[in-house]
Amino acid sequence: MKKSARMQVLVNLAQREEDKVSELVANERKKVDLDKQKLQDLKSYAEQYDQERNLLGMSSHLAVNYQHFVDRLQQAIHQQEGQVSRSEQQYNMAMRRWQAARAKTKGMDWLKDKSIGEEERVEEKLEQARNDEFATRKFFDNNR
Repeated sequence: MKKSARMQVLVNLAQREEDKVSELVANERKKVDLDKQKLQDLKSYAEQYDQERNLLGMSSHLAVNYQHFVDRLQQAIHQQEGQVSRSEQQYNMAMRRWQAARAKTKGMDWLKDKSIGEEERVEEKLEQARNDEFATRKFFDNNR
């Protein structure tokens, strides 16, 4: 088996790994987007409640309960912000893994192309040697 054919096997393996990591990156990106959307929904919900509180005249008892609810909503927002941060870190790690996998695939592909070039040069030299030998034989056969 030629070196380039063996290298192609390695390129294929590297490409499969790159594809697998690429899928992971896409999933992590979706998770970040989903977590950001949840955060935005919580912030919109909190803002809506804050505006309604200002519009409604409440008794002190309802105002206290309302404030407790808003405080819990703010805690949920804070927790979701932490989740967004963790999701972004996971995405960044997956992206770095993909970049490494991509670099490996490109490197393997470059080595395979280099092997093909070397094989072609060797084949050209062999072909030239055969042609030279044929021409030499023909020359000596004609001169006999």
